Amino acid sequence: MTRDPRPYVKLLMIGLLLLSLTGCVEFISAVGTGVVFTTEYVLVGAVTKTISYELARIKKALLVALRRMEIVADKAREVEDGEEITASAGKMEIRVELKQITPRLTRISVRAQKGFMNYDRATAQEIVFQTNRIAESLPSKELSRDQKGRAS
Repeated sequence: MTRDPRPYVKLLMIGLLLLSLTGCVEFISAVGTGVVFTTEYVLVGAVTKTISYELARIKKALLVALRRMEIVADKAREVEDGEEITASAGKMEIRVELKQITPRLTRISVRAQKGFMNYDRATAQEIVFQTNRIAESLPSKELSRDQKGRAS
């Protein structure tokens, strides 16, 4: 009496299949991680900061900062609650969004991109930093009104 080898072959095949699938799980995990990092890179390519000044002041400071850094402001267009300004520096494309949160609070978001999915966060950070610094140094209408009121 010899035993039929088919059940053993089936069991062996199932075992080998399960072993090979564990490699797929690692592969799927690696692919998923790559997708997460790519998505984060695309979404986080912008540098954002909220500044305690009105939109007009931030826009003026931004244009001064761009000019000082020899970045050419190409065009501006109105968007919901603010403006979008596109600029260029060599082969780098720069997109700046200014959003008015309140009459005295503005969010600036800068994305500097050179080629497909090649974001330059350092340049974007410098634009935000210079804009904030210049906005602080601009003469304030409100400050001069307060000083006049105290002088009288």
